[in-house]
Amino acid sequence: MKIDFSDICIIEDDAIAIFGIKRALAKLHPSKDLNLTIFENGEDAMENFELRFNNGEKLPSLIFVDLNMPIMSGWDFLDEFTETYPSKETWPDIFIMSSSINPEDYEKAKTYNLEKNYLTKPVNKALLEKVFA
Repeated sequence: MKIDFSDICIIEDDAIAIFGIKRALAKLHPSKDLNLTIFENGEDAMENFELRFNNGEKLPSLIFVDLNMPIMSGWDFLDEFTETYPSKETWPDIFIMSSSINPEDYEKAKTYNLEKNYLTKPVNKALLEKVFA
């Protein structure tokens, strides 16, 4: 899988998880062109995406979204995202992140065709290497 690291969005409310993802991405892609945007909930991310879209800008190339967040959960984000951007050709690569081992979450990821992009926390370099290989 060829990944564009030029515009990455992390939607996560846990500072430790954010630190881990940033560190893993930096180790995986050590060049200086790693561009990260971080949101603490899905609502803030969707507002940013709407501004980008209205200004003729592209959506991020890669999105990591946590499932359990305040204000707008990862599932609610995915619902709104798929409704707002129904054409999957315009979708960035989306990865669900969760510490949940509930099989229902994995099954629900299938409804978005993201079961291959379901990451169990903690997200680290070794996990990303497997995903991006």
